[in-house]
Amino acid sequence: MPLDLATCLKIAQSALDAGCAENIGALSAVVTDASGAIRVALRADGVGAFGVDIAHGKAQTALGFNRSSMQLSKIFGSNPSAVAALSGVTGGKFLPLGGGVLIQDTAGNLLGAAAVAGSAPENDERFIVSAVRGQGLVVPD
Repeated sequence: MPLDLATCLKIAQSALDAGCAENIGALSAVVTDASGAIRVALRADGVGAFGVDIAHGKAQTALGFNRSSMQLSKIFGSNPSAVAALSGVTGGKFLPLGGGVLIQDTAGNLLGAAAVAGSAPENDERFIVSAVRGQGLVVPD
């Protein structure tokens, strides 16, 4: 079953609300379908023009490698040549920075991805994981 628009909106808004609760307001959140197409993109007031692009890149990276962008940052973080090569091959869509996660239903079916951008990668990851799980969906480890 695909992610419905109402659930996508709740995920994105919940992630932004979590940041605001910690006085981190300059966030963007994106929720995609399983193909990586944006279903919802929210950008908090005052966020620069690239916030949504960065969040989308994190979500697409999670989908493209079937794991969180945080896991990929740990794998590729010390290898800038590999990051540059993969970014080139993917048309600039490879963005191994924490904050992008896969979304699954409770049966393990891939529904899409979600990401937050605008804070430290650990915060971005925490906000989006909480938002997805808050909707009764699964973020695989």
